Amino acid sequence: MKHSGLDERLDSILVRAAMRLEERMRLAYFRGNLVKYLERTGLAKYMDEEKLLKGSLLDLQDDAAVIMAYRLRRARSRGYLKEALDELNMAELLQKEPHITTVVPSSKRQPEVKRVQLQMVKGENKSSVLSEEEKKELLKNFKVIK
Repeated sequence: MKHSGLDERLDSILVRAAMRLEERMRLAYFRGNLVKYLERTGLAKYMDEEKLLKGSLLDLQDDAAVIMAYRLRRARSRGYLKEALDELNMAELLQKEPHITTVVPSSKRQPEVKRVQLQMVKGENKSSVLSEEEKKELLKNFKVIK
């Protein structure tokens, strides 16, 4: 059965799958079970044992993304892409992306905006105008606690 347009969509599927894989690997790494996650998805058997033992997230993410892309391209050419994505728990990536349309609201539906005129507050800083004697008189009422 020929799927029209799937070859063109394969690149976007690979990009989204790589992003999801990296997010899931990061989550598994911080939970402490990254190697178990890679084994469950079937990517660990294609990786270097030394890198798996080190457990470096950055090295493993790069290798896993390359291996996953290779496996998905191979699965597409052989006709079992859906099963390969099921194994990775990413089968929903085969669904077409919904196009988001933005609706420009009309001016009739817009609520009226009430504009408020801002006025400058006029006043003076009374404490800066006080003389030294007036400041001392004010400070008599306050006691300094040490």
